[in-house]
Amino acid sequence: MQFIFNFIYQRWFIIFGIEKGNVTMKSNSSPDGVILGKKCLVFQRKTLAFLDRGSYCTRDPRPRKGKLFLRKINHFLPRMTPCGKERNVTMKNTLNFFIWGILLMALTSCGQQKVPETVTMPPPPKAVRKVKPLPPATPPLPAQPLTHKVGLLLPLTGPQEPLGKAMVEAAQMALFESGCSSIILLPQDTAQGAHQAALRALDEGAELLLGPIFAPEVEAVKPLLSARKVSLISFSTNQSVAGGGTFILGFLPAQQIERALHFAKEKGVSKIAALTPDNQYGHHIDQALKRLETQGNIQLLGITHYTKGDILEGNPGNVRLLEEVADYKAKGVEAFLIPEGGENLGYLMTLLRPQMPLKILGSGQWDTPETLHHAEALRSGFFASPDPQERIRFEARFQKIYGYTPPRIATLAYDATALAAALADKGYTLQNLTFSQGFSGIDGLFRLTAKGLNERGLAILEVNSGGFRTLSPSPQTF
Repeated sequence: MQFIFNFIYQRWFIIFGIEKGNVTMKSNSSPDGVILGKKCLVFQRKTLAFLDRGSYCTRDPRPRKGKLFLRKINHFLPRMTPCGKERNVTMKNTLNFFIWGILLMALTSCGQQKVPETVTMPPPPKAVRKVKPLPPATPPLPAQPLTHKVGLLLPLTGPQEPLGKAMVEAAQMALFESGCSSIILLPQDTAQGAHQAALRALDEGAELLLGPIFAPEVEAVKPLLSARKVSLISFSTNQSVAGGGTFILGFLPAQQIERALHFAKEKGVSKIAALTPDNQYGHHIDQALKRLETQGNIQLLGITHYTKGDILEGNPGNVRLLEEVADYKAKGVEAFLIPEGGENLGYLMTLLRPQMPLKILGSGQWDTPETLHHAEALRSGFFASPDPQERIRFEARFQKIYGYTPPRIATLAYDATALAAALADKGYTLQNLTFSQGFSGIDGLFRLTAKGLNERGLAILEVNSGGFRTLSPSPQTF
């Protein structure tokens, strides 16, 4: 539209400029053009040319094209034609009508045309590299609880099967009551060899071994400990097998003797004579007595050894024992130490009946119901042992679950398993196993030492016809 307007303006404004110059022409005038101002565009037979002022010719000798633009239109002066004839003024109205009519039609036609809208085309899509879709992610599986395997070395066949069975059940009871689900027990039968039983448990992934019961079996297992880098908590009472990765959880007689004789000294009883078996157990008692004498805790009048045959009624050894007991009484003995239990304690009580009354002290082997059968002979006698109250409750629970009373050392299997459960997440390292503050079990406070032994908080129990009475409670801390 702007282009059309400019074209019409440039073409027709020339004529309009001529009109502005008051050029008058008659209808019958013949001249082709006239110069009105200094320079002007004129029509020359449909040919435009620039002419000088005052020029007139039928055909300009210098035809040329020039810019269709009029400058200084107001400088055009009204002049007469060279011919002296006036132009007809009616040309003015005709030209105005003609010019404005064409302009109106042009503008109208332009307004009716729709200007095409400019549509911005989106850029062509970029080539997208096809990527193979990934398979759907598999939801993570729930974390499996970490488990720890513990070997349990016990006699599960043969003559000791009832004892081994009771200790396995006590261990299972400990896991149930502790609520520990990360421990897997691996019971292995030691009746066919403790070494093979331990090897089977280790091959199945055992991180800790519990058991066996007897010292020779412990000796058979010990070579495997350093090779497999595991520890063993034995139920033996023989401290000679301790060390080298082996810990003794059984009741050590030396500790019991020391606790009982220290209590005796507090009560004014210090002159002691001892009757001990002629075996390794008796020799450990002898060493403890000599150590106490060296420390000045007791006055040891003597130690008499005996064999099984010596204490059986009617054997020649009976006379020797009775004579030595009489000698001790003559020396002013205040108490006899007899660390035997079970049937051997019964034989001794029968043998010593002629020398009664005697003040008799014992060991943890007295801590059985059979001891009460000799309550009359042992009246006012005492011994050191774990506090029985917790054990009595344990035996009641065991009886309710399994239907029979467990053997005395079943508590060792319970406490050892509870210890394994307590250290499962921490690891069975030497530092953890020998925790200085110790552990609390069915048999009271205890802790393992770096030498492989154990220390216990022991109570002092007195024998009477109604049972055992606590004379001194066990300590609660080390």
